[in-house]
Amino acid sequence: CGDTLIKSSGEVDAGGNKVLADAGLWLKGAIAKKMKELEIPHTIKYIDPTYMIRSIPANAFDSQYCSALAQNAVHAALAGFSGITVGK
Repeated sequence: CGDTLIKSSGEVDAGGNKVLADAGLWLKGAIAKKMKELEIPHTIKYIDPTYMIRSIPANAFDSQYCSALAQNAVHAALAGFSGITVGK
């Protein structure tokens, strides 16, 4: 889990879940630091993907699609597979 590499603030959200640190910003900093050590000119643009994933309310198709993905993931796990990605 990323929280073993970068420490979160320890805060919890409204649902009581632990708010994890932003791994994207940490990774950007780590890459920039290494590139600077190697004296390699670089430019890193980090775009937070959370707002790009879905910008409109879910519809009936989304519900069916997520259900199918979940069923496929559980089926693969119960079949003993690991390190896989499910998709349509």
